[in-house]
Amino acid sequence: MLLASAAALGVGLIALPASAAAAPPAIAACAFPNTAGSDSCDTIVTTGSPNPIGTAYENVTMGVRVRSQFSPATSETTSVNLKFDQDIKFNLGVVPGTCTAATLSGKTIQQAYNVCGPGPGGSNTYLSAAGNVSGVGSTTVTGIDACTMIFKGANNNQVLIYGRAPIGNPSTECNNPGTNTAGSATVVFTGTLSHQPVASPYDWTLNVPNTHTANPSLDDFGATVARGTALQAKCQPAGSTHALLGTWDYTAGGDANDTFTDTDPC
Repeated sequence: MLLASAAALGVGLIALPASAAAAPPAIAACAFPNTAGSDSCDTIVTTGSPNPIGTAYENVTMGVRVRSQFSPATSETTSVNLKFDQDIKFNLGVVPGTCTAATLSGKTIQQAYNVCGPGPGGSNTYLSAAGNVSGVGSTTVTGIDACTMIFKGANNNQVLIYGRAPIGNPSTECNNPGTNTAGSATVVFTGTLSHQPVASPYDWTLNVPNTHTANPSLDDFGATVARGTALQAKCQPAGSTHALLGTWDYTAGGDANDTFTDTDPC
């Protein structure tokens, strides 16, 4: 599924030639709530092929974007928690191989894509369309941009969230991950997937701790994920919506946590 928070998800398929490169799909920015202290919000977009999504589970593409603005400016997020609609399900067990945060540490986009993605000899744990990065983000340091990628982690409930900065204009500088060496700093977060209680309107939850340890830190993170049966959804009843509930905790004393729900017609 992303995402001062590099979560996403929040966010592959069959390995395709690296030459099929293009900018990642754009995800609309959410509008910040007007609360005291820092504010955060999220966006979810789910699409089937063909769209709209039907009433039975099918393979889907999902875009997730999370954003934060800080007051005081020195505050950061310490964790991001994303609860996904009960009609969205993850099954990373169908993705062969594993990748670890240590493997991605310090890697360029090219190195990360080739060692854990669909590149030659890679573990093929990439959770986005081959030939593209998963998405883009920005840092709180100078407003520069970052490229983002999402991988399956060391087990079937772990997601690795990768960001590389600075890279300039994301519409071009994030292209061609199989050969892209842009940027000078890498951040990697480990997210854990778990289930909500059966009675909850949400099911799968992605929890990403220690987001304040990133250097540079990220205040805007987006990723689009799709990997065959590893990500499926249904619309029940037809014409309903998918919801995403985000919760953010902050470092500054007295900076209360935020919750934000976005819905997307499916």
